Amino acid sequence: MRVEVSGSAGPMAAERELKALEGRHEGFDALRQRVLVGQCSEPVAVDDFVVWKALRDPGGALEERIVFDTPDVVRTLTPRRLELLELLRQVDVPSIKDLAIRLRRDYKNTYDDLVALGAWGLVRLLREGKNQRPVALVTGLHVSWEKSVGASPPAP
Repeated sequence: MRVEVSGSAGPMAAERELKALEGRHEGFDALRQRVLVGQCSEPVAVDDFVVWKALRDPGGALEERIVFDTPDVVRTLTPRRLELLELLRQVDVPSIKDLAIRLRRDYKNTYDDLVALGAWGLVRLLREGKNQRPVALVTGLHVSWEKSVGASPPAP
């Protein structure tokens, strides 16, 4: 089983990526010229151009995709935790207590679920005064039965 998670990388990651692109190429205009005129047969340069252009556009963002090939992540994604993730994607909640109330669940169980999801990088708890504000780091989640390249079948 395979779980693919996508999420926004954030402004700091986008800034780091822009600096890396500037370090690898003479400049955006020079790279654009190489790629668009057809003088470039390097797939990496074409990919860099697409990413750089997206980051330069207003509202441009960087998205990260992570693939998990372990049954442990599937065990972590229980129906209640998926409900929690979905709510965090839809509503900005100021605290764990507020999240527990909205989910009609116990505070401790909600906190434990947030910790479990946080261990896989799906949520983050941001300290704000004496509260912790839960934030979903996920914009998409795809579960499939595909085998990963190099994955071996389970032992009988």
